[in-house]
Amino acid sequence: MEGVFFMSQRLSKETIQSIQSQVNILDIVGQFVQLRKQGKSLFGRCPFHDERTPSFTVTEEKQLFHCFSCGRGGNVFNFMQELESLSFPESVVRVAELAHIPLDVEIPSSQQAISQRDRKLFMAHEKASEFYSHVLFNTKGGQEALHYLTDRGYTIDTLKEFGFGFSLKDRTQLTQLLQDLELTEQEMEATGLFVESQTGFFDRFNQRIMIPLRNEHGQIVGFSGRILPGYSDEFASQAKYLNSPETPLFAKRNFLFNFDLAKKNIRKENKVILFEGYMDVISAWQAGVQLGVASMGTSLTPEQVQKLRHVTDTVLIAYDGDRAGLEATNRAIEMIQSTNAFSVGIIPFDNGLDPDEFIKQRGPQSFIDLVEHGQETIYQFKKRFLSKKYQLQVESQKIQYIEEMIIELAKLTNEVEKNLAMKSLADEFNLDYTTIQNQVKQKQVQTSQNIQAAPVPSMEPQAPMMNRPFIKNEGIQRHLMYRLMHHNEAWTYLNRINPEFSFPDPLYEQLYLHIQAFRNEEEEFDVQEFMLFLNDKDLMNRNLVSEIELGQFPPECTEQEIQDLVYVLSQKNTLKEQLAQKKDELNRAALVNDDETRKKLMVEIMEIQRQLRKR
Repeated sequence: MEGVFFMSQRLSKETIQSIQSQVNILDIVGQFVQLRKQGKSLFGRCPFHDERTPSFTVTEEKQLFHCFSCGRGGNVFNFMQELESLSFPESVVRVAELAHIPLDVEIPSSQQAISQRDRKLFMAHEKASEFYSHVLFNTKGGQEALHYLTDRGYTIDTLKEFGFGFSLKDRTQLTQLLQDLELTEQEMEATGLFVESQTGFFDRFNQRIMIPLRNEHGQIVGFSGRILPGYSDEFASQAKYLNSPETPLFAKRNFLFNFDLAKKNIRKENKVILFEGYMDVISAWQAGVQLGVASMGTSLTPEQVQKLRHVTDTVLIAYDGDRAGLEATNRAIEMIQSTNAFSVGIIPFDNGLDPDEFIKQRGPQSFIDLVEHGQETIYQFKKRFLSKKYQLQVESQKIQYIEEMIIELAKLTNEVEKNLAMKSLADEFNLDYTTIQNQVKQKQVQTSQNIQAAPVPSMEPQAPMMNRPFIKNEGIQRHLMYRLMHHNEAWTYLNRINPEFSFPDPLYEQLYLHIQAFRNEEEEFDVQEFMLFLNDKDLMNRNLVSEIELGQFPPECTEQEIQDLVYVLSQKNTLKEQLAQKKDELNRAALVNDDETRKKLMVEIMEIQRQLRKR
């Protein structure tokens, strides 16, 4: 492989190898998947499909990844290809970016591997952010907004870290600023930065404190504008908060505020804090709790939960303490519990406070203490939540409350927590513990039956390895292929035993031919070099190589071993050929009404089929 072309530029083989030699696959994959050590490998939940039990593994020794569920596998470049839908050259550039490795050639970055339109949209948002920030920190028009923010306790460092800005009253300034981008009317609309009127386009945001919304890569995809107190926004009907609309860059269902900054800390601490709004996130960040994300005031979505599954298995919910916040917390618990993938804790706020108000009233240390030592269990939250829903002094409502609590108890998976909670409920209402226990068990059985009876939606990942047919004798074919990949003497033995050998399965035969072609170019087989040889030519073979590489085989290769493997595979081929021949003879015998021959052939066919089944 001499090199890989990218548009008008070229990535040399040496450049690719240099990047690969400087990168540890664990460092790259670990930015997107939470990995835990098991033996020589690290396991996590696959980022390419939805799964509850981790089946995605990364092996540092071999610098490979593989998912035993969906079948995807390969090297660090292949990982980025799959994750971000990149071409092979783009994935090389992306890996270099993530590893902070400068390239010695002028090649567009992976983030430029997007449409011309989207590239212009990103540039428009970046320029807008720079403009808003300049107005806030460097102009007379931004002074009032800056004073307002600092009076609320935000430091200049915090404001700059999150990119705060201010939009002026004049609704034509941003429009004029972005003229050099030569945006079409369709692109102007697609930015979400403007609104259209009969006389043209005007700036969407007016006299608002501006907070950039960044995707997980740190790119600005939208804005949220908070009206400056005492001002009005005629276009937005004086709404306190105004967010960018849905655009090609910004989909609220998929967006988590501050995920780009917090994900490193989330992985390190193995927990995330969910807030309702971005001001809560920012206040917590300034207070020293830098694990927060927010869903921008919308209800938590499955897409957002899926993002979190890739970085942690512990979620702390820190929603507002008012009634609406409690309702939102309850909905979030239900959604998170349904995945069966997280442990959940709730950070409670009394007196209807939100986290931002709590920090300002009681100080950063009180907030840190609450996060570390004041968490509620799901049961404790449900008890507090449902007790506000029912009048417990009324007998009928007390019964309804107890029934709902039993439903919640049945959902608990931690047996110690469940037993303590059942005892607490029994003591609170002077009930028999055994009665509560039996009710909970009954509810668990009912729930289990309902789950079994319900149609199960297809969660099968759309991966090539998943969709391939079952391969008989695959273990033997995999064993022989491993020897051919890693032992030169295996080729000598194979040529001596059966120079015309072919693998019975087409998938393995195709890989066999690829390896032969590679060996014609290279003196020694190296799995990383072979992956580069394949690059994105053949996804199926790449996945198969990673699967074979993660197998366990004896260290020594002997001629007797190769002979035994070949015998089994060749014998099976011979039997298949015999079967086809006997069937042809049977058809001929039937044509001439030779019943005696037919009976004899039927017996022979049945015996061959029996032998094939055994193999």
